[in-house]
Amino acid sequence: MLCDADLGASARELRGLVGAVEGGDCDLAVATFRDRVGGGFGIALRFARWAIERRCGYRAEAPISGQRAMPAHVLRAVVPFAPGYGMETGMTIDAVRAGYRLREIELDLEHRATGHSLGGFLHRARQLFDFGRAYASRRDR
Repeated sequence: MLCDADLGASARELRGLVGAVEGGDCDLAVATFRDRVGGGFGIALRFARWAIERRCGYRAEAPISGQRAMPAHVLRAVVPFAPGYGMETGMTIDAVRAGYRLREIELDLEHRATGHSLGGFLHRARQLFDFGRAYASRRDR
């Protein structure tokens, strides 16, 4: 299980991801947030979605979600992780290319969101840069 540190009490919902993997529904379960809060204009998110689809054909609803469950053999297939914020983008590309079944599951999660502040825009610029690095590094894999 991988998850962001800012989920608070809503982290209990992550059992749904573990259940999907343990039940054989998928090899990699990724949480989507039931309610989207904060964020910018969606440029970084759309780029990550495009990069994943371009590199492996999978159309991700939550391409940058850090909430993921997988068995050890899948984890071994997706390491080393892409650096920085590109981790999830790279992980999705690598897992799908390796033939693993990915399922996105909507959960009632909460987290600290960034908004339309200078700090929020700088955060998303760093994300976009790392998504680009993950995309470029998976060109020939």
